[in-house]
Amino acid sequence: MRWEKLRTPVLYLLAAVAILVPVVAAVWQAGHQSLLRQERRAASFAAEILQRSDRITDQIRQAITELRDAHAEDPCSERNLALMRALVIRSNLLLDVGYLRDDVLLCSSFGRVPLPLGPPTYTTALGYVIRVGARHPLAPDASILVISDPGSNYAVLISPTLATDAMPEESNLVLGVMSVQRKQMLTLRGPFRPEWLAKIGNSPEGTFYDGASVVAWQRSARGDYLAFAAIGRDRIAEDERHIVLVLLPIGAAAAALLVFVMVRLARLQASMPRLLRSAIRRGELYLVYQPIVNLESGAWQGAEALLRWRRPGGELISPELFIPIAESRQLMGRITDAVMRIFERDAAELLRERPDFHISLNLSATDICSPDIVDRLTAMIGRMRISAANLQVDATERVFMNVEASRHNIRLLRAAGIAVAIDDFGTGYSSLSYLHNLEVDRLKIDRSFIDTIGTEAVTSQVVRHIIAMAKSLNMQMIAEGVETAAQAQFLRTHGVQYGQGWLFSRPLPMEQLMRQLPGDAPLRAR
Repeated sequence: MRWEKLRTPVLYLLAAVAILVPVVAAVWQAGHQSLLRQERRAASFAAEILQRSDRITDQIRQAITELRDAHAEDPCSERNLALMRALVIRSNLLLDVGYLRDDVLLCSSFGRVPLPLGPPTYTTALGYVIRVGARHPLAPDASILVISDPGSNYAVLISPTLATDAMPEESNLVLGVMSVQRKQMLTLRGPFRPEWLAKIGNSPEGTFYDGASVVAWQRSARGDYLAFAAIGRDRIAEDERHIVLVLLPIGAAAAALLVFVMVRLARLQASMPRLLRSAIRRGELYLVYQPIVNLESGAWQGAEALLRWRRPGGELISPELFIPIAESRQLMGRITDAVMRIFERDAAELLRERPDFHISLNLSATDICSPDIVDRLTAMIGRMRISAANLQVDATERVFMNVEASRHNIRLLRAAGIAVAIDDFGTGYSSLSYLHNLEVDRLKIDRSFIDTIGTEAVTSQVVRHIIAMAKSLNMQMIAEGVETAAQAQFLRTHGVQYGQGWLFSRPLPMEQLMRQLPGDAPLRAR
């Protein structure tokens, strides 16, 4: 009664959560995706700037090497000036090439026009002398970068913005090239924040987000410099808004679908006891039978009766949904009565014709502990005019919760000739002592352990221990959920007698089971 009062507010709460979670997830995902996209974008910019810087470095070295290898007695001779002009023409990145002495460019590809360059800014780790902020007649208003070789005094002049010229013009984009050793900016577009230096450190490349900008950098393998790109928070927020506009409708649709499913499920669960009572009364429950196969011979030695529920409109209701509700609403007794009636109607003819065949019925822990269960089953066997050996009772591990009551009835069942098996072994309350006290005939290994055969799963060794336990108690074993020939081979090799699963057959209506039984079954797993 208390749950009935709480059900409505709980459902409203769950519906609110169902609405909020996809929406919040969409907003969070938008922020996450935006940050990832801008990190990739910044890294792409840094890589492109570095690539252009490396090409400039290659052309600088090539020019200085050719001038040095010319061994001109007079570096400013006409012949050498012609070489300088040829080098500039061949290059698409160099502004000028010349000869330098005492901080003055004495001559260059422009001729013998002395050009004061000022003192060096610093010397790189490779020995090149760098001058930042020099001037040149070709670009009198621009700051020029001069790289010279102190061994030969030849120098190359470049525009420092050359590495970043191809990058997009955005107000929140900071780009540049920086000396690694001296932390000297060789070119810079936008405001560089000094605190970024600590995060960059000595790493060859990387990306970080400091709450205000996404920063990416890559260090060159050819020189003492690195390229970097930083994208401001405004661009990230703008990108996030675009992604939200895409994801939010999807999140809202998912929320609506989830609420719809929850409402349908809530209504179904609320009306399930009533529907289940009606289903029992109207005969909507039925049984299908999954063959149990002798793993050594491949013969079908038995079958397990599996309960199904089909609504009048054709909708199938899973036992995993209605069985727990039946247990909580004390309907299992009525379901067991229905199962026994269906089984009696379905299986009598087959079991009279095939006395060597058995069918197992699943009984709940409540059924097993019921004081009249043995009388009900023996009466059913009498009406069907079959042998007690044709019937096996499968009890779930919940019988271990009430060992005393279970043990008495299990002994009576076995004394009557009805075999008893523990179903889904290994997933519930089982232990070696319980199995010994209950004295059951067979043990069914749950499919969750069969699935781990041949895998690296942590539980893959459990099936070996279950097999060893069953052998120590002289119990027969039935492996559930066998789906591959490799699983069947493993089980056969390790002494498991029986198996059931889709490798051999899906659950079948009784009519189809009877049609496929005559003769030797060709379904042995090899």
